[in-house]
Amino acid sequence: MKIYALLLGLLVTVSATGQQLVLKSYTNTHEIETLTAPGSVSVHHAGRDFIIATAYDKLPSGAISLRNDPWNSDAGYFLVWLPEDNSRAALNQLADQYKLLYSDAGKAIVEVKSLSQPIPKPYVHGGIVRISALSSWEPGLVEDSKYVIDTFPAIYGLMAMVDTGEFMPSIRHLEEYGTRFCESPQAVEAQNWIKAKFEEYPELDVELQAFPYWYGTSSDNVIAKLTGKVDPDQYIVVGAHYDSFSWVGDAPGADDNASGTAAVLELARILSQFEFEKSIVFCTFSAEEVGLIGSEYYASQAQALGMDILGYFNFDMTGYRHQNDPIHTDMIAPPSAIELVNFYKEVAAIYLPDFGIFDAQLSGGDSDHTSFNNNGYMGIFPFEDVPNYSPYIHTGQDLVGPSVNSPEMAATFIQANLASVVSLSHPHDPVGIEQDDHNPPMLYVYPNPAKSVVTFRVNNTDPVKVDLFSINGKKITSFRISSEMKFDITSYPAGIYVLRVSDSYNTQHHRLLIAR
Repeated sequence: MKIYALLLGLLVTVSATGQQLVLKSYTNTHEIETLTAPGSVSVHHAGRDFIIATAYDKLPSGAISLRNDPWNSDAGYFLVWLPEDNSRAALNQLADQYKLLYSDAGKAIVEVKSLSQPIPKPYVHGGIVRISALSSWEPGLVEDSKYVIDTFPAIYGLMAMVDTGEFMPSIRHLEEYGTRFCESPQAVEAQNWIKAKFEEYPELDVELQAFPYWYGTSSDNVIAKLTGKVDPDQYIVVGAHYDSFSWVGDAPGADDNASGTAAVLELARILSQFEFEKSIVFCTFSAEEVGLIGSEYYASQAQALGMDILGYFNFDMTGYRHQNDPIHTDMIAPPSAIELVNFYKEVAAIYLPDFGIFDAQLSGGDSDHTSFNNNGYMGIFPFEDVPNYSPYIHTGQDLVGPSVNSPEMAATFIQANLASVVSLSHPHDPVGIEQDDHNPPMLYVYPNPAKSVVTFRVNNTDPVKVDLFSINGKKITSFRISSEMKFDITSYPAGIYVLRVSDSYNTQHHRLLIAR
């Protein structure tokens, strides 16, 4: 009851005469910041080149008015992504069932007139996004998002703990429900199973998060938190949706998205055994397939509570590998999340140097990262392939075997997100060789990270001996420096190295990071 009262209160605050739901194109996030600065526009959805917003006073220049007084009725609004190969037929079908507010070759915006009318079904992966008055894009919500790349030898050990023998049984278990459609009893069973899995790790605080669902009863979000030891009020969130959907018959949803749910559970299993400076939140969302509803509620509530979320990492379809393609990911993210995208790429270059990361855009479709971006946070979506993702999703053949056909690729996705999450949350007591704090240091090393050439400059009255070790402790080379030298590192693999610097009296250790 409290949830619905809160929702009603929030909707009342945005309901007033003269409001308009609008669509407007943009080319960079500065345009959105300028548009929202006077407080006359509230952005509810920020796509890669368009926004959907409420205008309170007048129609912004270049905007298209979709609906007057949008929040003063029982109506709901949905962005529907259209299939590339049959967009006209899909559009005609939508027009027969709903009030069409806008359409172009790739998308439509429809009005569902009342709570009793069925909501649209997705045509493509992540093809439905509900436009909610609760979501309000706020630039600069993450004030200190300086994503500084550091090196933690412990990450190699954590990555080695990723185990197909742990996460593949979770995928198989989830597909065996037959369906996890958010309104089904099986979805509630899956919700309770996920909660029980999180509760196996006593370090986690686990809760069910109910959310308003206008069209019946939905299963809940399942949330688990590992509290940080130094900055507990800073959060890194990793998530996936566990609900599934099929046009006809069963919806086993192995790739979409038991694979992502199992990945979140695997991260929780591994990371709950260690301590981190910042808090890590593991989320499994419901009702993604019908409009990102579960994640939208979580993200909008996080914004309302002022949660300092440094980044959101999304798992959605990790297990289908197209025709023996090399293992890689296509990075899906809006321009506002570019800083987190670059962070992920640079971290992966250190710990998974052979993992290809390519910028891409889904021609249609969304996932739960969009909910975080719509609420002013940075969220990214490393995706299995555009356009060659699993052809079996939303069918009864989304099973381990045809659809989840590469446990190795799923493991790599988990490792890449693990490395990014840990790099951002910082191990509280990292194991392995750590850099000493020197005041003053005997040797300056720059640039660090380095790509091709690194400069060593002696800050010492006497010459120093430098021993270069791999992270595993193997000595690679030794040399002496009396003043300054440039060192070619192009023949060395990317990764972490240790420099032992010594003179007749002292020994110091420095980390050297080689990043391609």
